[in-house]
Amino acid sequence: MARKSTRDIIIGVAAGLFATIGLRRTTMEIIAAAAGRGRRTIYMYFSNKSVIYEAVVDSEINRITKSLKDVAASENSFKFLLLNYTKERIKALSDLADRNPLLIKDFALGLSRVEKLRDRLLGEELKILIPLFRRHAQELNLAAGTTPDDYAIIFLNMLRGSDRLLTRENGHAEDKHLSLAAADLFIKGLGCS
Repeated sequence: MARKSTRDIIIGVAAGLFATIGLRRTTMEIIAAAAGRGRRTIYMYFSNKSVIYEAVVDSEINRITKSLKDVAASENSFKFLLLNYTKERIKALSDLADRNPLLIKDFALGLSRVEKLRDRLLGEELKILIPLFRRHAQELNLAAGTTPDDYAIIFLNMLRGSDRLLTRENGHAEDKHLSLAAADLFIKGLGCS
């Protein structure tokens, strides 16, 4: 098993602190103490808390998109790929919500940093979905003036529409239900069998 780097340890500790005590209450000193490192060591890797937060966001996005990339790269029918992508996305976002209860609270309040995270995740997901949709362009029955890229954006926005449900009690189940319904509607609209 590979040994974690000091940087990775700091990011992991900071992620846990941001999730449990919140971004505002987490200080560089608290991160250093929780990581078992001195403040100077923390500053060697990160100039301030915002930089650590960005590293945590990158880590979470990588965690979410890793399994999505695996699904998109598989050689299955387009219908199967879209359904599996939807299921994997639901699982990844639910896991994120479980790991980061304060992040979800921030999301419910509509804080700009969470919107930035959603925008970054959108960009990363489009890097996965656009090639997938291009690969299956012949199955799309494109409307005049549209491209596979347009359909990828529409599909993802349909899935993203129910993300806010994760902030509500029993929202995981409702998000899963509506995301799967959106994927089914999209697939039926394409006429995929």
